[in-house]
Amino acid sequence: MKAYVSVNITKGWDTWNEMAEDLNSEMVSVAGMKFIYKGCDMDENKVHMILEFESMEKGGEWLTSPDILQKRIDAGADVESTVIIPLKD
Repeated sequence: MKAYVSVNITKGWDTWNEMAEDLNSEMVSVAGMKFIYKGCDMDENKVHMILEFESMEKGGEWLTSPDILQKRIDAGADVESTVIIPLKD
């Protein structure tokens, strides 16, 4: 399953992307999800992603686990602004 995901960021693209790259192998091994695309708007205020999930439940649990949530917050993600839209293949 694929999903479009967006989140507002406060510390710019480089900080957020570094966190995302650091978590990439854990995303794949633990949550069964991977980035198809990730980028930001020109002002570096919002990240846009297409993610592929093994299952939405597994991905959602991983994204909201306390340690991952804190890493996202530390990288400038406004986690409350996260939007996840499941996509039909």
